Amino acid sequence: MFPQQYYQHVIRTPLVRYQGPLAPRSELWLKDETKQVGKSFKFRGTYHRLLEEAPETTVVTASTGNHGMGVSLAAQLLNLRVQVFVPAHISAVKAEKLVQLGANVEKVAGGYDECVQEALRFSRETGAPYISSLDDPSVVHGHSSLFREIREQAEEGLDSLLLPVGGGGLLAGCLECYQGSDMHIIGVELECVPSMKIALESNERVLLPPARSMAEGMLVRQAGVLPLERARAYPRFDVELISEEEIQHMLYLLWKHNHIRAEGAGASAVAAALRYLENHPGQRIAAVISGGNIDEEAFQIAVRKYRVEEASTR
Repeated sequence: MFPQQYYQHVIRTPLVRYQGPLAPRSELWLKDETKQVGKSFKFRGTYHRLLEEAPETTVVTASTGNHGMGVSLAAQLLNLRVQVFVPAHISAVKAEKLVQLGANVEKVAGGYDECVQEALRFSRETGAPYISSLDDPSVVHGHSSLFREIREQAEEGLDSLLLPVGGGGLLAGCLECYQGSDMHIIGVELECVPSMKIALESNERVLLPPARSMAEGMLVRQAGVLPLERARAYPRFDVELISEEEIQHMLYLLWKHNHIRAEGAGASAVAAALRYLENHPGQRIAAVISGGNIDEEAFQIAVRKYRVEEASTR
């Protein structure tokens, strides 16, 4: 399904059991993409897409961080040049890594959707191919490799699978992999930016107001065209909304119980999975930890906060 060159660089990441307390008779398995190249699932799709470009080509993209890093990492391997448009409030660690990876980075006032407009303008003016994180079928197909691995690793099968949804690129890859199956897929969105949920309910891609969250990878105000099309067609797809507090708490729990250092978006599906098992005990489910690029300060704040809270209740 994937060329031999693909897995010379893409890592088959582990599916590990969550070690914290769960509802009775329940199992929670974690697909840990913090172990992927660039500490994010994004490299899967961007590397697959950039295999199509000739050396020395300049490509352009818009990103809140991880997608841009994925493009830049793939470009290094394939001798390409990268222009990335990022939000002005991008995480410091992600902005620094983009520069270290050799990308030409330009900050844009606003969020991801404003960055897309600037990237498309650059593409029109220069002819540089635009690498979409949401609607490029080749990028999405690369992301599907994550779920093909889960199907191989979860030998006894799963009852449900949860994953974070920003604009929906990862979701589109998931639904591609599980097309024709009866797997229950749950997309997890931020309470403040439920773009996919609203698009499904209203049957149109609504542009939501700007919002802020530590899960910056999920701050996409309008669902992608391809992800929405696939979500509409999949018979067992649901959306769960997650709060900022739940995400922050999950950062601590993942570190405490599994020693996994996730970013906000990366912890979101696991937080929703714990809540889901409380309401549906006895199930065997999996959640995708989509990435681990988090600022040191944000990570330490979460760890200290909940460590102190736990100590005070003993």
